[in-house]
Amino acid sequence: MQSVVVENILWEGARGGAIFNALTGDGKRHRFVASAQVMPRLPVGGEIWDINGGVRNDPTYGPQVVVDKAILRKPSGRIIVRLIAGSKLFPGIGEKGAANLWEKLGERLYDHLAAGDPGAFVEYIGQALSKVLISGWQKLDAEVETYRWLDVHGLPIGLARTLLKVYRNEVVAKLEENPYRLVSFLSWKQADLVGKAMGIDPFDPRRLVGAVDALVYRRLNDSHTVTPFEDFVAELEKLLNCGRNIALEATKKGQSTKAIEFVKDNIQGLGCFAMERYISSRVVDMVAGSFDQSENLTIRQAPTDVDLERIFAVFADMRGLKLNEQQCEAVRVSVTSPLSCIIGGAGVGKTTVLQAVHLATEILGFGGVYQMALSGRAAKRMAEATNRKAYTIAGFLQAVDGGKIDLKKGPLLIIDEASMLDLSYCYRIMRRMPPGARLLLVGDSAQLPPIGFGLTFHALVSHPEIPIVELTEIHRQAAETGIPQVSIDIRNGVVPKLATYAGKGLGVIFREAANAEILDCLMDVVNDLGGIGHCQTIGAVKRGDAGVKNINHAFHSVLTAGRPTVHGFAEGEPVIWTVNDYERELLNGSMGVVRGVGEKLLVEFDDIIHAISDPEVGDMEHAYAITVHKSQGSQFDRVVVPVFKSIILDRTLLYTAITRAKKQVVLIGDRAAFEKAILDPPAPSRRETGIAAHLMESAARL
Repeated sequence: MQSVVVENILWEGARGGAIFNALTGDGKRHRFVASAQVMPRLPVGGEIWDINGGVRNDPTYGPQVVVDKAILRKPSGRIIVRLIAGSKLFPGIGEKGAANLWEKLGERLYDHLAAGDPGAFVEYIGQALSKVLISGWQKLDAEVETYRWLDVHGLPIGLARTLLKVYRNEVVAKLEENPYRLVSFLSWKQADLVGKAMGIDPFDPRRLVGAVDALVYRRLNDSHTVTPFEDFVAELEKLLNCGRNIALEATKKGQSTKAIEFVKDNIQGLGCFAMERYISSRVVDMVAGSFDQSENLTIRQAPTDVDLERIFAVFADMRGLKLNEQQCEAVRVSVTSPLSCIIGGAGVGKTTVLQAVHLATEILGFGGVYQMALSGRAAKRMAEATNRKAYTIAGFLQAVDGGKIDLKKGPLLIIDEASMLDLSYCYRIMRRMPPGARLLLVGDSAQLPPIGFGLTFHALVSHPEIPIVELTEIHRQAAETGIPQVSIDIRNGVVPKLATYAGKGLGVIFREAANAEILDCLMDVVNDLGGIGHCQTIGAVKRGDAGVKNINHAFHSVLTAGRPTVHGFAEGEPVIWTVNDYERELLNGSMGVVRGVGEKLLVEFDDIIHAISDPEVGDMEHAYAITVHKSQGSQFDRVVVPVFKSIILDRTLLYTAITRAKKQVVLIGDRAAFEKAILDPPAPSRRETGIAAHLMESAARL
């Protein structure tokens, strides 16, 4: 490895990594390119890094070193002046103050910093900045130690940022004390290798409890929040390579240290236990009415039947649309119940109900309505449909915590596409709801379950005490396409009879193709349906011959051949934004079109042209094809869906993809895989959670 001194930053990545100039020991300047994996945070001018890498010749920028390993070092000599002046660790000191410290103290500066005594610097930079100096040096010291410790144990340097965020200046001390704390961040195998290298006994309580934690995390990664007791013990035997008695001992130690809790015949990690128990308790209180007492409530009394009939009449006059009986009941429970759910498939008028609910709350004088959805795309569609502001759930929570939203006046919170609501988000929302706040969940339990762990919406709509209205009456316009009828069959586990593909039209059509033929067939079908922009390809998985990545690559290669590209994008290409960028008002899932390529990419999102600079290009992907998860909350006139055997292909995925279309769906691929996915148990039924047991326990306490 070679030590270099960072001069200046040429480009900084959004999540770490950088391109920068630095000087080697012989005084030569080189350009370095480091990814976020090897340099987890932005380097600072004046810092010293030990670097491994190889030289490549870039056609535009010439020779540059591609970094494959980078470890931070403490400074030495006068270089500390530049570091203190340029680093965010030492705010307010500046170049003049740093230079003064060096002139007065010289090398003794390092001794005083190591001693941690701010009094040594007060006469030069004042008391406040002396504390800043010591604090910053201790953080730098901890960071250097963390990098070195990870390197010695062969662990990824990119882990440093997370460890420092959790343990601050005590990373090395905490990991030396118990290396099995690493199971929170790494696999059991990696953590156990470190533990063994440090001489931890196989039956040491730290290792036993570490295995318990690792198993809980593994189950969370598979979206489960509980594990049957016997399964848990059997898996512990495998992890620890031990007999049943040792596994039982590990379970006892896990319980005594509060790593796990028992829920009936299941074992649950403490975090999920706390969240599911809190949600269940809050739900039972809301349903019982004991959470609905607040002197701040704007609404003074429940609406009468006369009030509701007047609201329905006003809505019919305004919209030229009369609500059906189910929709009227949905509005009624939404404005009279502290907690309620509206469920239903495609084309049954859930959006119409939301529009009527907004009108009702305004007439009745509710203390505000805040509507939200998990994805940016779903929130945008919700806002367009109701003509009222909608938040992403993350944006809503941020606004509440920042004091921009006040929930004390008994507002109604509406969550659309609630099937996507995972345990963590549900908990965070309910924690912020004061007495008197109401909650309406709107969704379709037949759609894909949450990406995160848990299954809150599905559990709540199965609870007998929660007011639930299911909309089943399909609107005539939607029924004419035939899509709702097919989707009903799929959600019920019935294989629908589908016509053979014959070009552009209405309804759900199947075109059989071998796996190797799917991509070619898909390109032909997209052309038949009017080309890119007139239909949307929605895929189950990212990888594979007919995965989203390969589809995007194929369309890009064919449609941009011989045309200029910038960072892999050409004019006219469809793109999707993959992060929430509140400054640009671009949300994760926003879809756009490249309108110009040059020094910056010009991309149109929602009729606004955005200039996308180099660091931001990584937040954008081609969107010739998108995943089903990315499509949730969206609708397109026509949808094309590649179908092939996959571990994640099930009826919820097919149902979600098909219900994204307004006019036509073309399924291309393996009909046997299609039928098996419909007949097999859906993904939500395979998730193991404890929320139903917690609901029963909470109800029993009343």
